[in-house]
Amino acid sequence: MNTVPQHIRGVSHPLVADMYLKKGNDGRNTSEDVLVIQTISKQDGMEEAEFNSFDTYLIDLLTDLEDLKAQAEQQIGAFDRVDIRAH
Repeated sequence: MNTVPQHIRGVSHPLVADMYLKKGNDGRNTSEDVLVIQTISKQDGMEEAEFNSFDTYLIDLLTDLEDLKAQAEQQIGAFDRVDIRAH
């Protein structure tokens, strides 16, 4: 089983630092493909005021989620779920 994450290139969003596909375990001894969307952090250049109102920006990310999923699916194929990792 390949456990090295498959990074997704060419999909951009102002709040996304990284996107990759990883293999996960759903707890029933079966594996699943998980699209991981890692958000930017304050260290990635976000201004202090913007970083403090990050929840507002997260709504923008969730609004664009279907489009991001479609773009990722074009590159890597189907996946079972999406995890969003916010800093």
